[in-house]
Amino acid sequence: MQQLEILHKRNLFVFYTMSTSLGIYIAAMIIGVFEYRYQYAVPAIISIVLLGIFFYLKTPPNIMRIILMITWNITILSYIFHIQHLATFFWIIFSILMFSIYQSVTVNMVVVLVGCLQVVVLYVCFADVTQTLHNITQMPLFFLLLICTVGVMQTIYVLQTWDKYEDKNLKKEQELAATEGYLRLFFEHADDAMAVFNLNNQIIKVNPAFEKLYGWTRKECIGKSLQLVSPKHVQQAKDRFDRLLKGERFPLLETQDMKKDGTIFDAQISLSPILNQHGDIIAVSVISRDISYIKENERLIVQSEKLKLAGEIAAGVAHEVRNPMTVISGFVQMMNADEQSPYKRYTQLIQSEIERIDLIISEFLVLSRPQVDMCKPINIEQIIIHIADFFTIEAQNRHIDFSIQLNHHDTIINGNENQIKQVFINIIKNAIEAIDCDGKIDIVLHHHDDWLFISIKDTGIGIPPHVLEKIFEPFYTTKSKGTGLGMMITNKIIQEHKGTITINSKENIGTEVVISFPLYKKASLPC
Repeated sequence: MQQLEILHKRNLFVFYTMSTSLGIYIAAMIIGVFEYRYQYAVPAIISIVLLGIFFYLKTPPNIMRIILMITWNITILSYIFHIQHLATFFWIIFSILMFSIYQSVTVNMVVVLVGCLQVVVLYVCFADVTQTLHNITQMPLFFLLLICTVGVMQTIYVLQTWDKYEDKNLKKEQELAATEGYLRLFFEHADDAMAVFNLNNQIIKVNPAFEKLYGWTRKECIGKSLQLVSPKHVQQAKDRFDRLLKGERFPLLETQDMKKDGTIFDAQISLSPILNQHGDIIAVSVISRDISYIKENERLIVQSEKLKLAGEIAAGVAHEVRNPMTVISGFVQMMNADEQSPYKRYTQLIQSEIERIDLIISEFLVLSRPQVDMCKPINIEQIIIHIADFFTIEAQNRHIDFSIQLNHHDTIINGNENQIKQVFINIIKNAIEAIDCDGKIDIVLHHHDDWLFISIKDTGIGIPPHVLEKIFEPFYTTKSKGTGLGMMITNKIIQEHKGTITINSKENIGTEVVISFPLYKKASLPC
């Protein structure tokens, strides 16, 4: 394709050169350099018009080159027969020089041969013209030698140029092959997922990293338009693709993509149009990487900063608030002891709010403790039974059925009893609050290998997905009187006891919280 384009440009150059030279020749006749007759100009005009028509019809370059050679030589022969002037000889020399632009030995030899034949024709047919050079040398020998000399020199030049061109072209091909090899190697072994799309948004090429990240094999996705973005970003992706087709680029764009199995992940993508040598867009490249771990680290950093702030607040709250609250609580208790007090209902309410404030302070104090202290072997089974008894009255009032399936063995862990109690109080309290009326809470204990698993399952209203993903964040709550610290503290306590917590929930169906702790061993390290 590239060679044909080069040949087309050379054809145009020859055409323009011919047009210019013939125009100059006609102008010379008009001003009197040669004898002017209107018919002398006819061959040149016809030649230019015909060649223009062939170019307009987009004749293939190879055929056009032959047409140019034939037309040019017919024009020269026409001038030989009509003009019968010595200048015609130099047109033959000019043709050799002009057609050397094709850098073809074959073309050169053909032009030289035709030139020699034209000299012979001129000498045989128009001997009177040739006699004007009688004093210089014998006519045919001079011009034949001249044409052959020019032709040989031009051919040698063409051969040398061609050899240089071949060597240069070979080096370029080798460099290109090496470059393509490097690009192919980079494409196939890149850590980032890469894909190339055509202008119809169909995949035409992917690398192994793409297959690994998105889950689509090369055979499955080539030639297809796949939804690789999350449903809520589909329209944005379409808008970006339209802008890509207009030449716009999108470097390091953060979005959410989707794998073959429907998994949504945070992705960083770079989108660029691919251009050909004419600057036209022929395809679109996409480079993407999974940055979910980066987003998770950012979230953990933010959470850590919040915890740090909460710990600093806790240290001040404990000292500045608890002491005066103790004094206030003492006076309120004295007022409650007076059976004749007309404000007993109000003092009871005050005492209840004081206890709530104390609970909030206790939650903050948990944040200020760097690690679990006062660890000892504790029986989880007994703790759960105790806490269930604590919530029995409230459960009965809400018509909630409590069911506890005990393990009866291997329920001993190493930990802080008060903190473990707080974990189950928070979770069971949330389960009860999630049930308006007539529900059920199932608590199941079982062990596997060296781990104890506690499942707390309710039939409540469930937790929406957008709430569930933030449930362990500090100060995040959907309750009007909540602090947003309960589940965060619960998670913190479990982690400090080397345990895990997972929450599965469906709206209007219920929630299951699964907690795991390593079982107690005598050789266990302190928590």
